[in-house]
Amino acid sequence: MKPRTTVSWPAIVALALGPLLVVGLLLGLSRPENKAVSAAVVNLDEAVTVGGQLVPMGRQLAAAMIEKDEKVDWTLADAPSAAAGLRSGAYSAVVTIPKGFSAAATSFSANDAATAEQATIDVKVGANAPVTDAQVAEQVSRLAVGTINATLTEGYLDGIYVGFNTVGEQFTTIVDGASQLHDGTTKLASGAKEASQGINQLSAGLGQLADNGPKLVDGGNKLVDGIGQLGTGAGKLADGVDEFAAQTPKLVDGVGRLADGADQLLSQVPAYADGAAQAIGGVSGLRKGLDQMLDGLESAETDTSGLDQLAAGAKQVAGGAAGLSGGLEQVDSTLKGLAKDPVSMPDEAATQAATSVAMQYFGCADDPTTPECQGTIQVLKGVMQDTFSSGFAAGVGAGSTALNTADPASGTTLLQGAAQLAGGADQLADGVGQLATELPKQTEAQLGQLIDGLTQLRDGAATLEKKAKPLVDNAPALGDGATQLLDGITQLDRQVGALPAGVNQLADGARQLADGVGELGKGAGTFVDGVEKYTDGASQAADGAKLAADGISQLADGAAELDEGVGTFATELAKGADQVPSYSQADRERLSTVVASPIERADGVITSDAVPLVSLLLTVGLWLGALAGFVVSRPVPRDVVASRASSVALWARTVWLPLAILAAQGVVLGLIGGVILEAGAARTLGLALLLAAVGVSFGLANHALAAWFGNVGRAIAGLLAAATVALGLSSSVGWLSPLGAVSPLHNAFLLVRTWLSGGTGEIGLATVALLMAAIAGIVSLASIATRRKLTARQFVSAA
Repeated sequence: MKPRTTVSWPAIVALALGPLLVVGLLLGLSRPENKAVSAAVVNLDEAVTVGGQLVPMGRQLAAAMIEKDEKVDWTLADAPSAAAGLRSGAYSAVVTIPKGFSAAATSFSANDAATAEQATIDVKVGANAPVTDAQVAEQVSRLAVGTINATLTEGYLDGIYVGFNTVGEQFTTIVDGASQLHDGTTKLASGAKEASQGINQLSAGLGQLADNGPKLVDGGNKLVDGIGQLGTGAGKLADGVDEFAAQTPKLVDGVGRLADGADQLLSQVPAYADGAAQAIGGVSGLRKGLDQMLDGLESAETDTSGLDQLAAGAKQVAGGAAGLSGGLEQVDSTLKGLAKDPVSMPDEAATQAATSVAMQYFGCADDPTTPECQGTIQVLKGVMQDTFSSGFAAGVGAGSTALNTADPASGTTLLQGAAQLAGGADQLADGVGQLATELPKQTEAQLGQLIDGLTQLRDGAATLEKKAKPLVDNAPALGDGATQLLDGITQLDRQVGALPAGVNQLADGARQLADGVGELGKGAGTFVDGVEKYTDGASQAADGAKLAADGISQLADGAAELDEGVGTFATELAKGADQVPSYSQADRERLSTVVASPIERADGVITSDAVPLVSLLLTVGLWLGALAGFVVSRPVPRDVVASRASSVALWARTVWLPLAILAAQGVVLGLIGGVILEAGAARTLGLALLLAAVGVSFGLANHALAAWFGNVGRAIAGLLAAATVALGLSSSVGWLSPLGAVSPLHNAFLLVRTWLSGGTGEIGLATVALLMAAIAGIVSLASIATRRKLTARQFVSAA
């Protein structure tokens, strides 16, 4: 007899329809909802003025939110009504735009980092509203904020690109400026190099100046000493000139007397010169007479008849020789006195006449009052005075020298010869007189002596004739010189009257010179002090110049490096001139849009893909159906011990109905899922077959858990379902991954999701699912087979 069925038909129907109804409700939640979400916008913003234009950023944001998506029904509300609607659930979300939103959103336009700030909005999600509604409202508000940000950024970037265009236009000017700057740095480097060389020379020169500074100070001190000596000499000169001025009247008187005496003396010099020549001529006649006398004495008897005449002639010769000697001595004395006493210039008329002639030669005859002509006149007067004085002195000196110059042959001067002549003439006169007296007495005895005396007298006359020959030869010149000397003395006498006035002027000038030398001494002292300070400053300047030389040398090196760097800068700028970008209006709009939003985003509300959710709902629904199947149906038959059927037959009789129901549910759920996802016929059919196999696998696993562990096994099945749901909704619960790795539910979920999404790894997942199904089948069969080995008491206690 067949065993009685333990599951009623109503239970079977409920078991089949229950999971289908739950899955249908969950699938309905996954489909898009056409009803709009209610939300409110509270605009508290105050518009601002930027660039003379009113900018209401809050109003623009509210308008963008309202226009952004049709899934949200936005309402402009005030703060109290929005808060009340949020509490009552009338609004799923409230977006509040604060008061300073526009000011903050446009603060970047001033390009001041210190004042720039970000604008914010306040989004509040209602606790008394559906979760998805609040999320949609929040997403729409964020999309609107992103749109406003992109718009502002695009405007800002457009200004930047316009600035690039301006920079490009001005870059040529910059390149030209850089080139000019390079020219300037080149000149700077050259100038710095020249300055370095110059400062080195300056440093060397200042060093030499500092080294020679002490010598300069010593020279200054010597100058002060010399000026002091000059002052002393100038004082003595002034005293001497004063004394000379006091003696000039006497000099004038002396010159007058000299002129009177010179007139008497020099007027007789020509006659004296002629007389001297005649006297010398008489000496020649005397010598000749003596020669004849000696010849007569030697050749005949002595005749004394002419001795009286000879005595008279000898006396005349002696008188003339004495006069000649005295006259020459007086002339020599006068000439020496004139050579010692200077004479003044000729009178003003003579000087003026000579000066006028010279002025014509020098081109000053037309206007002698010019400073140049006046200077020339003074020079000419000085030259004339010097020439007259030196010429007069030279003339009288030459006359005196001629009288006192010794003859090279005899060594006797003209004055000495005249003196000897006078002496010899006196002796001759005395001898002739004595001869005339004593000759008769001593004629014979003294004849020899007479001859000797006459011979000596003849020789003396010859010597006198020879010595007096220069006097005879120079007698005309002596007469002319005496005449010229007399004229000069006469002219000196006429002009010496002006000497006292000139000497007085000289005295005044000498006194002024002495005073000026005193002042010069004071100034020289000050000069020496200044020189000492100057040398100290020169030493310091030398040190500073050395430092400056080092600095300028470094400056020259730096200027050279600067020139090289600026040259490179100018070259690179010239190269980069063509690389500066220029943007058209279309380019600016495109680049502003792309840079403001580099990644393009969808304007709609972001919703999750339905495949993961549908896959999760399908697999969890089948798992719950398998769990419920072995809650309604006993996992272990009551006659497991008493039945004569085999363990396999007994196991098959226990699990076939739940497995058939689960397979049918898998087919139905697969068809439903394919329709919802619009997966296509082939993928939908594959999904139905896959879910049918998964349902059978779930049935075996839940049978094994319930058969082996009873309610504990059913609790384990519930935990595996919860873990799979958690892992399917979020990957943040990674700590459940080890549990999911051994869960047949999670493995089946991954296999279904991979199939629906067209992913990879299906073979591996299918292999794992097949392996787990085989293990579940073996464990399920073992749960029946092992129970048949128990005693009735053990079976009852186990059940």
